[in-house]
Amino acid sequence: MSKIKKAEIKRSPLSYEELEKLTINDLYKLKLTDEETSMLREINRLRQERNIERGKRLDIEEEPIVADLRTVGLELESVWDLVSRPSNYPEAIPILLKHLQKPYSDRTREGIARALSIRYPVVRAAWPILVKEYCNTPEGWGIVAPDDTVNVKLGAKDGLACALCVAVTDETLEEFINLVKDPANGDSRILLLKPLRKSKNPLAKMVLEELASDPVFAKEIGSWNKKGRRDD
Repeated sequence: MSKIKKAEIKRSPLSYEELEKLTINDLYKLKLTDEETSMLREINRLRQERNIERGKRLDIEEEPIVADLRTVGLELESVWDLVSRPSNYPEAIPILLKHLQKPYSDRTREGIARALSIRYPVVRAAWPILVKEYCNTPEGWGIVAPDDTVNVKLGAKDGLACALCVAVTDETLEEFINLVKDPANGDSRILLLKPLRKSKNPLAKMVLEELASDPVFAKEIGSWNKKGRRDD
């Protein structure tokens, strides 16, 4: 039997809300109607306008962080500038940890968390702070910037998961595993698998074997066997 072409697949028309949530992978799989394509163009136009305005509001929100970072010689426009530069800013870590615990928007907190994803002793020493912030941070869809009115994918919890991955040690491994197993932490837990995969601790291997049958982790762990190698 020949394969059914995408154009022949019948489905219900996508709503505006559904089109807003389409990913790049979704677009590869779907053939949009002319009406859906027109709606998607309008969605992208409005999204671009929102992003510009959001950027301005985030710049204002980040002013106290940027000001503090400049006191230690880091000339930045945004905390996100740290994410894209070489990891050589140990003097910034105490400042980032201080601001991580303040009630900034999701987008700003994500930038702080990702900037903290560096293998410094001071980051490992901040393990209790990172765990507390990770557990208290929501994921899913919501408001990511000051005065936003449209829900988008939240990112701060993923950023904090990245920070936990570089901060975990053999001494904190059991607590880390508890975070991985806790369903309350949602899909961000997939990001927590990498340290377990790289660990030589027998406990990590045992936990991965257990998680391989969990629907949340099965696809990711299964892909490792197909690759047949470990990540660097």
